[in-house]
This record gives sequence, C-alpha cells and structure tokens, in this order.
Amino acid sequence: MHTDMNVLHIVDKLTEPVFSFLGPACESLARAGYHQTVVMLDVPRYRPLQYKLPAQVHVEIIPVEPSLWQNWVAMNKLIQELLAQNTYSAIHFHGFTAWAVGSRMGTLLPRNAKVFYSPHGSRTLTMFRPVQSALGSFMGMLGSRRPQLIASSQSDARRASKGSVGRRITTIESAVEETYFQAEQAESRRPLLVSGDVTRNHRSVEMFCRLAVVMGAGELGLSFNWLGQPDSTSVARLKAANVGIFPAANTEDAAAKLASAWIYVAASDADEFPIMLARAMAVGLPCVVLRTSYHADLITHEQNGLVYETEAEAMSMVGRLIDDPDLREKLGAAAKADAQERLTMNRLDGALLVAYARAPSSSSSKRRLTRVRPN
Repeated sequence: MHTDMNVLHIVDKLTEPVFSFLGPACESLARAGYHQTVVMLDVPRYRPLQYKLPAQVHVEIIPVEPSLWQNWVAMNKLIQELLAQNTYSAIHFHGFTAWAVGSRMGTLLPRNAKVFYSPHGSRTLTMFRPVQSALGSFMGMLGSRRPQLIASSQSDARRASKGSVGRRITTIESAVEETYFQAEQAESRRPLLVSGDVTRNHRSVEMFCRLAVVMGAGELGLSFNWLGQPDSTSVARLKAANVGIFPAANTEDAAAKLASAWIYVAASDADEFPIMLARAMAVGLPCVVLRTSYHADLITHEQNGLVYETEAEAMSMVGRLIDDPDLREKLGAAAKADAQERLTMNRLDGALLVAYARAPSSSSSKRRLTRVRPN
C-alpha cells in the first residue's frame, strides 16, 4: 500500500466526460492507499458529480465568480495555499485551464512531485496548440518539469502528440460503471431508439428530433427516448418531436433505460470522450454514430456499430437495424465485447497505478485537510 503518497488533482469543471476518468481514477488510487485532494470550481450544473467522488477524497471547492479571470485568480490562490501547507508526491491537472494555472506557477510546483496533465478533450488541443507549446516551453525555462500527459481517449493522445505539451503520452481510456455491463437487455415491444448527450449539445438534439419526425410517423411505430437533462431550448424541441425525456438521474435508471432500447444513436460532435456512447456499448446496444474522431475511437463501421456522415445515411442504417434482428445482436455483442476489453474499471485501475507508481515518495502531509462540501 502506498500510504505515503499524496496526490493533488486540479480540475476546472467536473463535467461528465471528466468525471468518467477522474471518478474511477480516484477510486483506484484510494484503494491503493493514496491520499488525495481534489480542487475544482463549484459549478451548480455539475455539483451532483462532486458527491460521487470516493469518501476518502478531500475536496476543496472554489465558488464560481462572474469572470474567467476571477476564477483563475481564486484557483491560483488556493493551489498556492495547498502547496505551502502540504507535500504532494503527484499533481494531476485535469483540463487546459487547470494546467495553465499550474504552468503560470513555474518553480512554485514542488520539484519532487510527478506532474500529470489530462486534457479531457480540451478544444485547445487543436485551437491553441501554439499557446500550449509556448507555455510548456516557458515551464522548462523556469525550471519546472513538463507534465507527463495521460490522455483519457485515443483522440486526445493523437492531438497532443502533434504539440509539445508533455514529454510522454500515456493513453488510459475513461471507464464505464459496472452497472451498465450488468444490465440485462430486454428489447421493448415496439422499436425504441435512444440517444442522449451529457454536454447539452444542440446539434445532437436537432438531429435526433429530425429522425423522430421522419421515422416516427406512419406504420413503422417507432418510439424515441432522450436520456439526460437537456436545457429548456432542447426540451421544447424534443417535446415537439414527440421524443420522451428521461433524466435518468442515477446509474441504475440510465442502465435500465438503455437496456430496453433497440438502437442507440450518437449524433454529438463534441470534442471529448463520448461517455453516453460508451455506456450504450457496455449494455450491448447496436450503435449508429456520427463520424467524428472521438466516435471512431470506439466504433468501427460494420464491425461493432454503424457510422454515418449524412442524416440520410443515418436513417437508412436505423431502418436496416430495425429490419434485421441478427445484425442488431451481432453489432451489440461486438460493441459490448470491445467495451469489456477497453472501458472497465479494472482496465483503468491497472494502467493508472503503473503511471503513478513512478511518482517519487514524499514526506507525510504537513496538514490533514478536512473535506469541504458546498452548502
């Protein structure tokens, strides 16, 4: 047990895609005996995810301020306080903003600590690659080590490899909760298509609504459900298209809703790990997905799902799956097998502990932090 290890996680926003890596990572490290502190902005929308972190993890909450600069200053101040009061063997930045705060600190980062950076689909991997490269070089000039990059998706790893953010890239894909793998499939009586998006991506809502309007009419008798908590604009669109909305606030409900579906449709173009798609794969659903780099990380056309480029192609693929139960079973089984091989907690657990094992030992924390929760 690594009882002398003390890890500081620094997070900008604890979104679902970020949590799909950070949550399992904290569980893994806690079981291995690591002491952990998580610093994050207290964004009301994502607050429920804070309570899903392991009880052993110390949490420091930063109230959200009106401006990005105020949030930056508040995060910088708290991190400096923690570094002055504690000795950390590893510091893990999650997201570009968190890493940029750390980069600004330069030599204030403890020299004996291993530094990790996980971009979690940050668009800055492509939009601001020169900025990240410059910041990385600046850290080197100040005497700070460039971070070891741990990518939570293959797309992140490919994008990061084209820059110079970190000196080494390790890919440890996000994990899906065991509940989804254990869900028993039982297709509904009527053909049911399910979609969802934890990022509130309007494009995916609009596409699914058009699919529901065109294919939900007539003698086909198709039903359409949306999993998640869309914003007010998307709620209006979904209701107008006669799409059922199910918040599925807990894992068990979400897994049960997916298990009754015939097909999962992934239409989001968000630049981050597609956690909803991964969950559908874990359940064993045949998936029809928009061609994006993040979807391509998980789905190979005709092998474990179907990949479309146009809405006409998507509708054709949906019709094909509805008419062919053998194809649904084949693709669903292949998707589940791939998820079991790549996206389980055990898989993440082993890879993460190998990455963290190289972190140098530190002395005991100068102060034991108390767990802080928002009121």
